Amino acid sequence: MSKIKIDIQFIDTSDWQELSWYSSGGTRAKKILQAPEGAEYYFKCSEKKLDENGNLIKEYKYEFWNEIIAYQLGKALGLNILRYDLAIFGNEIGCLSPKMNKTDDEQLIEVGRFMTALNEKFLPENNKARKEYTFQLLEKTIKEFNLSKYWELFFQTLLFDAIIGNTDRHQENWAFLGKTTFFEKGLELAKADIVKKRNAETFLFLKNLFKKEKEKLNPELYGKNLKLVDSNINSFAPIYDSGSSLVRELLDSKIDHFLNNEDALEKYINKGFAELHWNKEKLNHFLLVENLLKSSYIEVVKKSARFLENWNEDLVSLILNNLDKDLPEKWHDFRIPNNRKNLITKIVSLRSEKLKNLLK
Repeated sequence: MSKIKIDIQFIDTSDWQELSWYSSGGTRAKKILQAPEGAEYYFKCSEKKLDENGNLIKEYKYEFWNEIIAYQLGKALGLNILRYDLAIFGNEIGCLSPKMNKTDDEQLIEVGRFMTALNEKFLPENNKARKEYTFQLLEKTIKEFNLSKYWELFFQTLLFDAIIGNTDRHQENWAFLGKTTFFEKGLELAKADIVKKRNAETFLFLKNLFKKEKEKLNPELYGKNLKLVDSNINSFAPIYDSGSSLVRELLDSKIDHFLNNEDALEKYINKGFAELHWNKEKLNHFLLVENLLKSSYIEVVKKSARFLENWNEDLVSLILNNLDKDLPEKWHDFRIPNNRKNLITKIVSLRSEKLKNLLK
């Protein structure tokens, strides 16, 4: 345990430049900030839900902490996970993460871009179409684009989500890092047959290339484009955006109920659904893992679970006890209450034990 280092930083970004042309609004404040030395970071606060008049109806007050907890836990387990630190920007408190693509010739390519290219019914902005976001579509996507060497990292992400109870691993919350010129080159290869008069944007190129028009491509050209995908992806991106986890939606008034009621706690854990569907059905994380272990991917799943060998029962307590101890007095209201910390510790321990039992 002494080898594990909890190095949570508190960063005041108030004098950093906000790149407003990149920033986004909505219920969760998000900003791209540029540090004095030029590096770019992503700053976000906890999600707030507003009514049609702009009045606050619900706030996930401690959500930004979850990104930091998830990072510290994932790092200790040996996973490739994006760093998140505690930060303030003016009168806002949240978490700060570095921009993943370090150079201008690299971009983040979300998994969803490939999935929507293969299934025209999967429209992420349409809630009714969410059932199309399935493991089976992911499987088809990985086969179609020749990306099977990344299966272990996909499974690691799903297993980590099972431990923290992440309910929001949607199509934009895992990705590859690839060359920005990738789609331009692909467009150049294919435009004579397919997209001569169409929009050259990344999403539309993929959608048009691998939709119904696929049959119009000659085999040689089609093969070149599949090879192009593989050769222009640099790596699987670190695990990121894990905030929808770790009892983020529970009100403070509900914490003691689950902390002191084993039956209620068990029901709560089993009601935590994974976002990725199985044959268009939403399952809890453990049923999803159970199905994977019954599939042809069983050996890859077990191999991907080796990070659990680094598990230590004191790990979560160590992280939580060091989490907000250096938080300035001005921000003390955002400290995580002790009973919530205790519940997080208990739930993560129970979830990890359930997962390890499944993997046996």
